[in-house]
Amino acid sequence: MPTPASACSLAQTPTPKVRPVPNFHPSIWSDQFMTYTPEDKVTRDCKEEQVDDLKKEVRRKLMAAAAASPSQLLNFIDAVQRLGVAYHFEEEIEEASKHIYSSFHDANDMHGDDLYDFALRF
Repeated sequence: MPTPASACSLAQTPTPKVRPVPNFHPSIWSDQFMTYTPEDKVTRDCKEEQVDDLKKEVRRKLMAAAAASPSQLLNFIDAVQRLGVAYHFEEEIEEASKHIYSSFHDANDMHGDDLYDFALRF
């Protein structure tokens, strides 16, 4: 014969509420980021070498633009800054800016500049 206390405690336990399951659209990314596997050392070293080669190429083009004209140099510096990689070339950009500043007053191509080039010089 069950005791009245145990029968009473079973009757008072609340039944769990069933919550509705949301029906979200599937993600366009699927599980691409959940199954990330890091690259191996060889692939990473190859990419770092490519980055270093590209940095050298940009430095070379920066020096070539400096030899051409101040307008081309300013356009190139503007493009590098807009790409967001100017922090790699701070020293070269500083040197080029000093060169442009020192030759600003005696530049022969100043009379042919358009408003964009003038704004870049400003």
